[in-house]
This record gives sequence, C-alpha cells and structure tokens, in this order.
Amino acid sequence: MITFRASLWACVGLVAITATPAIAAVDEYSIEPSQRLDINLDVCSAESQLAVRGDSGTDLDFEVISPSGAMLVSDAGIDDYLSLVLENESEDCRQFKLSVSNLGDEKNDFTVMLEPIMASSTRVKKYIVQGEMTEVHGFKACGTSASVSARGDGDTDLDFIVRNSDGGIVHEDAGTGDQTTFELAGLLSDCEMFEIEVTNLGGVYNAMMLVVEPKGLETVEFAGTAPATSLAAAVANGVGGEPHTVEAEGSGPGTYKASANTQLMVNLPVCGVRRLEVRGSGVSDLDFTLADSEGAEVHTDMDLSDVTFKTLEPSGECETYRLAVNNIGATDNSFEVALIDPSTRVGDLGQGEYLIDASASTKFPLQICAETRISARGEGRTDLDFDVTDSSGNSMHSDYDLTDATEFTIDPKGACKDYQISVSNLGNTNNMLTIAFGEAAVDPRKQDGPFVVGPTQPNSAIARPGQIAGFRKGLGGENAELNRNISLMNRTGEALESLYWSNSATMGWGKDRLATASLARNQQWNIEVTDGSEACIFDFKAVTTSERVIEVGQINVCEESAVTFE
Repeated sequence: MITFRASLWACVGLVAITATPAIAAVDEYSIEPSQRLDINLDVCSAESQLAVRGDSGTDLDFEVISPSGAMLVSDAGIDDYLSLVLENESEDCRQFKLSVSNLGDEKNDFTVMLEPIMASSTRVKKYIVQGEMTEVHGFKACGTSASVSARGDGDTDLDFIVRNSDGGIVHEDAGTGDQTTFELAGLLSDCEMFEIEVTNLGGVYNAMMLVVEPKGLETVEFAGTAPATSLAAAVANGVGGEPHTVEAEGSGPGTYKASANTQLMVNLPVCGVRRLEVRGSGVSDLDFTLADSEGAEVHTDMDLSDVTFKTLEPSGECETYRLAVNNIGATDNSFEVALIDPSTRVGDLGQGEYLIDASASTKFPLQICAETRISARGEGRTDLDFDVTDSSGNSMHSDYDLTDATEFTIDPKGACKDYQISVSNLGNTNNMLTIAFGEAAVDPRKQDGPFVVGPTQPNSAIARPGQIAGFRKGLGGENAELNRNISLMNRTGEALESLYWSNSATMGWGKDRLATASLARNQQWNIEVTDGSEACIFDFKAVTTSERVIEVGQINVCEESAVTFE
C-alpha cells in the first residue's frame, strides 16, 4: 500500500505542491466538523484529473456533480481522499461542483488539485466496490503500451477481469489479494477503451484505486486554458462567511420554503407549553437555531438532517420565539412547522411504519411513559443504522451493524419523556421501518437463518434528510473490542525523528506522532492504533536522524503485537 500511495500522489501532482506543473490548479481548504463545503471546478480541457487529499484527521465524504446536475460520484468511504477524471465534452469551459462533508469531530485541512489530462498523462480513479458485489468500470489507456495497477484498501479479496473494446479478455486475476498489475501491450496510436470487472468477495466495501500509466509517448505541453477552482460557493454555504438571511412572510405553524444557501427567519408566537416539530422535504440539509424573546439561544440542531424537535416552555403566558432555518443545500427545501399541545399526546407515542428513503436518513419522535422495550425493524432490503437520544441530546442507544433491525429498552423513571430515533438508510432502495413497543417488540436478530441485506451503495455524502454519519465499515462494535495495542521497535541503529501511522484505506500520513520528541535506537514505543473507523489494517512510516525513510505497510494491528523499523 505504501509504495502505491506515494506513486499515486506523484501521478496526480500532490506529493510536492511546489513541483506541480503550472497548468494545474491547486487550492487548500479547511472544513470544520459537521460542515459541508461546495467548491466550483472550472474545467476547460477535454479531460482533467481531480484529486482531493485531506490531512487524515477525519473522515471526509464527497460528491461530484456534472455541469448538467448529474451525480458523477458519491463517495462515503471511511477516508478523506478522492481521485477522479472529469470529462468536458464542450469546447468551452464548464463548471463542475465538488461537495465535501466533514464527518469527524475535528477540523480537516484538505488540498484540491485539478490538472488537464493529455495523452501522456497518468489517469487515476478511486472506486468504492460494495461487499459481495461485482462492478464493471470503463477506463482509457493511451500510448504504445500502458501499465495498469488496481489496488484495494486491504480489507477484502478482490477478483479482476479486464476486457478490450471487443469483449476479449486481456487479463484475469482471481488470487486471494485485492491488487493486480499488468501491461496492455500493442496499443494503437489513439487511446483505447477497456473495461475492468471487479468482484468483491468480502462482506464490506473496498476502496480501490485504478492507475493507468501510458508508455512510449512524449510529453507535450498543454496548449489550452488552465482549469481553476473557486471558493465562491463555499462562502455562500456559510463556511467561511455568513449565509444570505431573509424574513419569512408568515409566522407560527405552517409550511415555509427555505431557498438554497439561504437562512430563513420565522417568528413563532407560543402560548403555554408546546412541542415544536420541524420536518423538511428531504432534499437538503437544514440547520436550526431557536432563540427566546430575549435573544438567548435555547436550541440548536446542526446535524446533517432537515428535522428537529424541541419542547418549548414560555417564560410568561405567551412568548415569541425566533427560529433560524439555514438551508445549506443547493436545492430549495419546503418544511413544516408544528406546535403541538403536549396534553394531547397521551401515553407512549412513536409506534408505526415509516418509509426511509434510499441513501438517506430521518428522525422520528418517541414519547415513553414507562419502562418499555422497543424494536425497530426494516423489511430486510437494506442496511439501516440507528441512533437514539433523549430530549437533551444524550445518547441512549446506537446500532451500526450490517442489518436493518435493532432492539433497546428505555426507562423514563415514572414520567412521560421525549426521545428521538435517527435512522440512516445505507442502501440504494427504500426501506419500510416498523417501530413496535412492549410485547410486540420481539428481538429481530433472533431469527432463523442469516440476515440478508440487499445490494447497497455508499451513503450519499451530502444533505440527504437526516444523514447523521458516513458509512461505517466493518461489523459494528465487534471489532471495537479488539486489542489494538502494538509496540514500535527502533532497530535502525540511529534515532527516529518522525513516526507516522494511518489507516491503509487512506492516502495521507497525517501528523507526526513523535512531534518534537524522538525515539532512540533500540528503544520501543507502546501505542494504541485506532482512528475510530474500526479498521485493523494500518501503514507505518519512520524517518531517521539521517533522513532515511522506512515504510512498513498492511499491518493488522488487531492481530500483530509489534512493528520493527530496521
């Protein structure tokens, strides 16, 4: 993985920014936790290589939209890198859009590079190959011959078949690994099209990189207009600037429309205790801030959904609250505002059937009045993830396994209390969720035969209704209990000045773990290796006093006890 990582970023011009050709556009950005950044990409050449690399500190999800509005990529793997070839069929410059979501708890500094592709350029593209699925992707090879490398993230076995434009098989690899390398010889003078068929034999997705390097061509200077990236859309989305704010025409309960990239202010006169429920139409992410009549903030909801709930208790008989609804999406969102008298909500509430849209999530209110066993169960068609919180936002239960069912108990201690359940649909089809209480809440996992989840796609990365978190790779909490303690052994004969480790599914090394310290020769350093993704396969790099670089890749930290640098 390590050698491939270095060659990959060398191909796309990100190893050393100062060495990037003048025709490439390179910009650096920072994205805060739970934020989204929209970046305009002005593409003027027929083909351009797009590469994005984060600082490896958090998980970044990506969407790439064509000038016509079509979705080109939705990448929600547990990593912070992307590589893609953009095609511009027009003779004029066209604008693509890159959307980046930070699903971590820390800021992520990432770099975007956009470079025109010529016949002699290396093409690099990342694919998310779903577990137990076969996918076919086309690629272009130029030159008199071409070197092709396909390599996964090390978590599952991938099998490969490569065919030419006539359907003839030119390469096969059914080994037990997830990588293959081969030469395409005897190519024509023009670029030729091929197909690579990839079968993922594992139960989780595999992030695969495909690199196609032409041979026998002389480098030709680019004669067109250099592409560029722009931060304008990011400012409009409230990242690095204030959103456009408008006043709602009406007030109180009703239907409102929040325009794209706009904050809508709604006055809410409230008399007596009322339950505020706001639900969007699911087309974009809505953030909510609620202030009382004195301007004091009483409620915020900044997750990646368009739904929020809050019980309001006016300081007097009546009070006017101020609701700010910030639409950070690129589509207008019509939302409903309801003020419900809690006295009309008698007993336990929340049972019923709820349709969860494909590649999306939403929230549902629960009211529990006594210790209650609750089950939530889909139709078995897709993977559903669950988060249950109380009215203060405290976590009561979560379930991120690879089924669409969960079971939990809530005890409100003798009073009727409000809760909410957030459900994320990780599949590419709708799933009907049934929530049942008490005796009807049979443990859905205790069923005959294996639980089968239909074909899934990665979470849409941006602004679907209630998308709380990115796709969680692995088998939930089972891996989280594994021992990830490992000893780093210095057997180089000199001190180590820098040490790095990172998930093998990522492209960056991240921060120097030694910082200003050093590890003397023949010493060892005991550490716990984890990045919150439940992955076990990691890469390690050490830099000695003499600036010698030592890389050790594909270490299973859940099984191995030591890494030795020699």
